[in-house]
Amino acid sequence: MHTSVPGSEATSVGAYNGTKPLVLQCAVRLGLAVAALPVALAVTLMLYPVWSWVERTTGIESVGHSGPASWCYLAVWVPMVTALLLPPIWRLARALLRGPHGHADT
Repeated sequence: MHTSVPGSEATSVGAYNGTKPLVLQCAVRLGLAVAALPVALAVTLMLYPVWSWVERTTGIESVGHSGPASWCYLAVWVPMVTALLLPPIWRLARALLRGPHGHADT
């Protein structure tokens, strides 16, 4: 019969020190990214003069009769999501690279 002891090797991502809170934080921030959709929509609409200027100066289709183009919404939402998700993903990657004992596997 095999029993787990505190010093045994970790076999799952959650077994590494500090990764379970990071995974939970990533899940929470992913929920925040979905919740940021209405905020991004409002910010994109408020930036209508900017999109009009972009279209006038560059010729890139930015605004139409129904509002800003789809890429304008993405241009606002993607940086918001990146700002929300990048810090915990970075910490998770660092925790995984450190390994179960807190040091890098080199």
